[in-house]
Amino acid sequence: MDLSKHLEKAAEAVRRRNYGFAVGLYSQLLSLQPDNGAARAGLREALFKKAEAKPPSKLFALLGGGVSLLLGRLLRLLRQHGAAAGSFERYLRLDPLDESANLALAASLERAGHRQSALAVYRAYAEHEPRCLVASREAGRLLYEAGELDTALQMYEQALKVDPRDQEALRARKNLAAEGALKRTGLDTAKHSRELLKDVDKHKALERASRRQLSPEEIDEELRDLEAKLAEDAQDVAALTRMAQLHEMRRDHRAALDCAESALALRPNDAELAARAGELRIRVQEGIVADARARGDESAAKAAGRVLGDMRVGEFRRRVERQPSDLGLRFELGAALFDVGQLDGAIAELQQAVKDPRRQADARYLLGRAFRAKGLGELARGQLEQALQSSGGSSSSSSSVSTMTDRAKEVLYELGGLAEDAGDSAGALEHYSKILEQDFGFRDVAKKVESLRGAS
Repeated sequence: MDLSKHLEKAAEAVRRRNYGFAVGLYSQLLSLQPDNGAARAGLREALFKKAEAKPPSKLFALLGGGVSLLLGRLLRLLRQHGAAAGSFERYLRLDPLDESANLALAASLERAGHRQSALAVYRAYAEHEPRCLVASREAGRLLYEAGELDTALQMYEQALKVDPRDQEALRARKNLAAEGALKRTGLDTAKHSRELLKDVDKHKALERASRRQLSPEEIDEELRDLEAKLAEDAQDVAALTRMAQLHEMRRDHRAALDCAESALALRPNDAELAARAGELRIRVQEGIVADARARGDESAAKAAGRVLGDMRVGEFRRRVERQPSDLGLRFELGAALFDVGQLDGAIAELQQAVKDPRRQADARYLLGRAFRAKGLGELARGQLEQALQSSGGSSSSSSSVSTMTDRAKEVLYELGGLAEDAGDSAGALEHYSKILEQDFGFRDVAKKVESLRGAS
């Protein structure tokens, strides 16, 4: 059955922001063809965009869809994977960004034999939540099995950004890099030994260039080769860029910056080079701050820290000017402005950043701190309570948080301080005690609880 016209109709509904209609249509198409990868990917996009437009309530989702979630888990245990996938999809209509439910859905789809749909779910979630190691790694595996080597390699690279030591991703990346380079260089079809010998070096260079970490010996060898190239052509931007990468691998940020700035001077309009150089300037300045602290020179550390703060503001302001719709960059700029005490500018940027579901909790937390610093207690409390909900906690005194994230602890600590500012000792004790239940060693919260109990 050809569903292409219906898929186009659903995609158009997403473009028109008619997400409810799109979700319904994609669901109908999947009831006809459960392994239609395009429909499954479209459904994820519609649900994610719907969540961005109106962030869902975790409590409402559990009340309305908790039964579906539990049923899905039970059906998985009973190995009824197709039915389990349907249950997880019903829950995800209410809470589209729930990580465990998305991963469970993808796993159930694969076990039910719907590999295209499983890939669509893993890939969509990995693209929306790039910090999810499992989604990136599993998407890489399924892409490899489907013969999409370059895209699979990208997914494994993304997984390694989350955990550079993940052994499965490391092994897969090595194999993929070698296999992809083999096909690109034609080594699999070469018939003559001279042709093979000629292409071995090219294969080696491609495989090495695709890896994010090399041994010290490999770095030295490649640097010597690149220096020889630059001796012949001092304006070889590719060689300078690669040298910057290699120096960064061995954490010589000054040498990396020299190479990046040389490349940028030759290609001043290259946005990627400009971003790399900016990041390296920050790294070098961070090193200056760390060195000053290591030798006990707090005065020099503070001065270098002020320079570092201004540098971050300048770098992220430049990036936001280039990409004003990137909410992630707006968050970085807001955070940098907050760090240097430019509260009004920070608030303006963070109020934009809260529109990004991935940054919402962090942005609201910083907004709360900024409002508190300006003496706007009620505004601060409102932002912090919303940040607590987004962080998996609750501002309700009757709730108990079984697994509290580090962000939730930070927010509760700030709410405790806000209550102390207002002279509300009972409220402060309530917030600090919640942290104490989960993490006795968090900051000075044990002393605060002891002091507040002694004063009551």
